[in-house]
Amino acid sequence: MIETTARVTRLQGDTAWVKVEAPASCGACGGKGCGAALYARLFTWREPEYPVENPIAAQPGDWVIVGVEDGAILKAAARGYLFPLGLVVLGAVLGAQWGEGAAIVGAVIGLVLAWIRLRQGYRAAMPVILRHRVGGCGQV
Repeated sequence: MIETTARVTRLQGDTAWVKVEAPASCGACGGKGCGAALYARLFTWREPEYPVENPIAAQPGDWVIVGVEDGAILKAAARGYLFPLGLVVLGAVLGAQWGEGAAIVGAVIGLVLAWIRLRQGYRAAMPVILRHRVGGCGQV
């Protein structure tokens, strides 16, 4: 199970919304900030919140440990990247039987179908609050 520290910001029924605590530095960049963090700051004006299951009845302001099943991130990446790529290639191959223009149209149709399917959503493994965080200064 992959775990991280987060702070509960609000509740919505049985779902808690959390903000993930960003590590001060992972050591790879010497504390200068990683590229992912820099790009994230370009496209968001505030820290993103994430919905998680709340079986321990954590309250807003609580620091908690959130976990997601091993492999859930890989499965989500495959759905988000490989599924659309597969439909684009399939559409292009099927359309190529009628020429280059039809291959392009087939690829676009495959991309649109993938987008529609992804917008409908998959029942992904939702992160869950495992326990309250103990200790201070980001210690688990």
